Amino acid sequence: MINKIKKCLLLNKSLDSFPSFMIIGVQKAGTTTLFDLLNHCLNFCGSSDKESGFFTKDVFYKQGNEWYLKQFEQCNSDAIKFEATPEYLYYPDTPKKIFSFNKQMKFIVILRDPAARCYSAWNMFKSFNDNENFAEQIYNNFTRYANPPLRDAISDLLFTKHFPSFKQAVIDDIQRYESKSNDMEPSFVRRGLYCEQIENYLHYFHLSQFLFLEQRELNYPDSVLKKIAHFLDKEIDVTTIEHPVMSNVGTYKAGDENLNEMMVMLKSFYKPFNQKLFSQIGIHYDWNEQ
Repeated sequence: MINKIKKCLLLNKSLDSFPSFMIIGVQKAGTTTLFDLLNHCLNFCGSSDKESGFFTKDVFYKQGNEWYLKQFEQCNSDAIKFEATPEYLYYPDTPKKIFSFNKQMKFIVILRDPAARCYSAWNMFKSFNDNENFAEQIYNNFTRYANPPLRDAISDLLFTKHFPSFKQAVIDDIQRYESKSNDMEPSFVRRGLYCEQIENYLHYFHLSQFLFLEQRELNYPDSVLKKIAHFLDKEIDVTTIEHPVMSNVGTYKAGDENLNEMMVMLKSFYKPFNQKLFSQIGIHYDWNEQ
């Protein structure tokens, strides 16, 4: 009983010290760019680690709200606090945890053509795998904190001597989806099924609690900041920021085998899911165009 009282007092005392919104997706769509942009606005303050992973990694979540509060202890008390963890959108148990934490939470979701996102994610992991030192760094900073089944699957990708071709990675992940596999990773294709991921959130939160942006909108930061200000009903002081460059942009090798074939396949695969998303959020993007 005493522990429960302490937990309630901590939550009530420090509610203003926790984030009022989150950037929750999607992977390889510019979440780091938006995090950096907002973090340079005078009245905003991002978490000490851009991706806190609190609601997806049990090793952090089990330490409770006090651990989470420390991710924002560098922020002024009146700052608008936020974090950006793309995996929050993909893992299905996350919305319920966030709802238990704050029913009024707001979410910014950056979307990207899922076929292009899929290739970008594969290319990112291949670049990790090609550089042993880089793979070790990614593992130590991120992967080792993941829950065991996810950690093992991602670790295999980082260090395997036989990294799958893009074609094989796509085929394997589609098979995992169609067989209703419980294995959440690797998730090159399935992370692009945005309608299913948004539906998980809409079981707990209202659509009005979401702002959807498309990756290409980040090329126009003034417009993006106006949208965010309206969404959050907050003034955004932009006097100290400069127009950002895209962060974490991947480099691509020309002539990837079967790339054109697989992109056509992915466009076809994603088309019904994209249409469902467009109806779901009331926004239409040009992703289904060839």
